[in-house]
This record gives sequence, C-alpha cells and structure tokens, in this order.
Amino acid sequence: MIKLIPIIFLLAASCALYEDNEQPDIYFEIHDFDILELGKTISDMLLGPNGKYLYLCDYNNNSLLKVNIQGEMELLDELILGSHPISMDISPDKSQIAIAMEGESKVVIISLGNFSIASSFAVSLMNMNDIVYANDRRLLISSKTDPSVIAYDLDTKLETSQSILNGELIVNRNDSIAYVASSSSVKKYDVSNNQASLEPYVADPYGFSATINHFIISPDKSTLYLCLSNPEDHTRIKSVYAYDAETLTFTGQYKVNSSGMGVAVSNNNRIFVAPTDADKNGVFVVEFNAQTKLESNYYLVAGNLKERCIIVDQKTEYIYVLVNSPGDNNSFEPYNNYSFDLQRVHIYD
Repeated sequence: MIKLIPIIFLLAASCALYEDNEQPDIYFEIHDFDILELGKTISDMLLGPNGKYLYLCDYNNNSLLKVNIQGEMELLDELILGSHPISMDISPDKSQIAIAMEGESKVVIISLGNFSIASSFAVSLMNMNDIVYANDRRLLISSKTDPSVIAYDLDTKLETSQSILNGELIVNRNDSIAYVASSSSVKKYDVSNNQASLEPYVADPYGFSATINHFIISPDKSTLYLCLSNPEDHTRIKSVYAYDAETLTFTGQYKVNSSGMGVAVSNNNRIFVAPTDADKNGVFVVEFNAQTKLESNYYLVAGNLKERCIIVDQKTEYIYVLVNSPGDNNSFEPYNNYSFDLQRVHIYD
C-alpha cells in the first residue's frame, strides 16, 4: 500500500473570490515520496541488475524479499533461507546473489532467474558479517568474531583463510582489489591470487576506533565512502568520510552532525547521506555536492533510518531507504520492535 508524504498544506478558500463559502477548502499534497509497508527487520538491501527489483534481507524472519519498484512498489515474493541473513552481494555476471547467514555457519546462493535457492554450503566462520564476490567463482566472507576473512572457491568447494582484517568488504573487480573497513582502519589488499596480500605502503593513515555502519565505493571506482559511529555517543562522529581508492588518502568529509547510517552515490557523483539523528523538523536524507562538499538538497523521510539501507536507482530518479516509525514499536508481538518500511523519495532535478 502506498502512502503520500505525511505533510499536507491547507489553503482556505478566499471569501473575496467565493461568496458564502461555496468553494470547499483546497488541499495541496506533496507527492515526492511513497511507502511500501513491510514491517520487517532488514539487514541489507541490493538493487537488481536491471533496476526493476530491490532485494532485502529480512533478518528476523530468515528470508529474502523481492520488491518490484517499477510503478507502484509491490512485495512480489519471499524466500525462506535460514537463520538470520546478514549480508549479500550480486555475482559479477548478475545472475546470482550470495547471502551470508549470521545465525549459522552457512552461505546461500540465490538464482535471480527464477528466484530460488541454487545451492548452499557450510563455512568455518561463526557470526558472519559481510560477503562479497572476489570474482565469478570466489567469495570473500568476514566475521564479527573470528580473527580473519576466508575465501571460498565455488568450483572446488575449498575454503582458504586470508590475511585480511575482518570488517566491511568492497571488491573492485576490474583490478582484483579488496578494501576492508575494520573497527580501526581502512586497508587495501590484492586478491588476484588465492592468497590475498596487503598493498605495500597503502593503508589509512587516519586510524579510528568505531563501529562501521556502511562502506561503499563510487560507481567510477575512484572514491571510498565510510560511515562510522561511536556506540556510546553517536553524535561524537559527525561526518561521512571519503578516501581516494588508489592511495587511501583522505579526500573530504560530509558533515551531517551525527553518525552516518548509510551513503549512496549516483553515477553523476551526487552523494546522499542518511544520518542517525533528526533535526527539529524531522529526519532528512542530505544530498551533497561532490566538488564543494556542501549540502545541496534535503529529503524528508518518514522515520528513523537503518544502517546500510540506502540506494539510488540507476537513473538518479529515486532514493530508496528503510525507515522505522518509533510509534510502531509499542507492541508485545515477537519481532515487532524496530521493524522497517521501504520508502521511495523522488530526487530533485
């Protein structure tokens, strides 16, 4: 079901123009967003290869959701996976999705052609955190608790421990480079061979101690964007940080006065940041100009935002975010607290 933005401007009919109040009040509604009510606890979100569908990991209900975003948003299908899907990545050929299950030591491969489980396999990691394709036939998987990342070969079914710090993973597949944002630094690795190696003299010189909310690379592969938070005080870190993907040198920050929950970058380098805190007028996604690093637009959303869960479509027409209305959390029903709905916001020209 679609809901219009919950702000309505009322213009009373003028008595000078209409006698005896013949003309009823006129309501002007802002039509710049709509909402698909899901009521789910989403852990990751992915745009499909043709831009027609969004795929959402439903963490508490152990499933993968397929949402049509052409025209009116609609939940098309739900696929039961296993215990607590936490992260996913699409294969380089865009035919499959690999999903890491935090609640069990298992990875599930989904065929996008018929939206079904193609295969699944066990790995040695516990409490999985992130998963990416290093190439068509090899996965990199990180854990929240185990000491290092593993590589899994989909052909040989062999698992290899890698000398890579655990954290949020990005792979630049053209150059066979992996980036890792750990709780203390950003590092760059060569993953072209079976055993990853740290790129010499290329490591984030600006160390930190923080939780990683989101870590992405720009569509042109030139810039990394990092959302950090301090679990004890989310106002202490007030910006999203950018790094040069080649050298890991610091290239700028995007200030939103609270921890960034997520960041998305369009093909023409428009940057959209989802903050943690609301201002006095509500919660807004903030658009930044990539050159000036200054705010250019604000987009009102319908509730608190979810980490990792912000996407811009391929034509830079819409932002998709997961929003939580705090008023919905006062229920005794299992898994009802902190459930999220999908919001689509029209991007200003």
